[in-house]
Amino acid sequence: METKANDRDLIGSYRTADPQGRLEIVFANYHIFPKVIRKMEKKTQYKIKAEREYIRSHARGELGVRVQTSNLSDTTADEAIANVTLEEAFTTGVVDEGMLRGIDNASEYEADIRIISIMKDDYELIEECVEDLDDEDCRLMKAFLVQRKFIKEMACEFNLSYDTIKRRIKYLKEFIRDDVIECMELNCRR
Repeated sequence: METKANDRDLIGSYRTADPQGRLEIVFANYHIFPKVIRKMEKKTQYKIKAEREYIRSHARGELGVRVQTSNLSDTTADEAIANVTLEEAFTTGVVDEGMLRGIDNASEYEADIRIISIMKDDYELIEECVEDLDDEDCRLMKAFLVQRKFIKEMACEFNLSYDTIKRRIKYLKEFIRDDVIECMELNCRR
């Protein structure tokens, strides 16, 4: 990542921002936003899985490898189901009641899962709006948001004046804002 935005700071800022603030965060970090989301999702999953394994091992008084001696449950299947449920939580934002049972800081993990899910939804909505622009406007926004080109560079590339590009970018950001803000307001209520 060329921009060293602290992932935790980004998520914390997103959590406390209003819809307009969230939109600005996405615009400012558009080029790295999916990577940050994936990284935070994987880190959170890893921590939850490690906590669950620690709780299971500690409850059994184990020191190492466990050998199943009863036919009461299939621990591999149980673990697979728990992992799928955890992955679904990051998609839906819904945390199963027993998923975080006994885990220290369960409420923090639950809040992280929910905000990561919202961040995914918001980004996908904004990305769809960018893709739905006409071809030239879409290329212009991608040059600005994804490639992070300066307006001066874009003026040369698109053979337009600096002021024209600047006004067009401002107009397109407002257009996207008007298109997504109502949905983002609903997500801020969660």
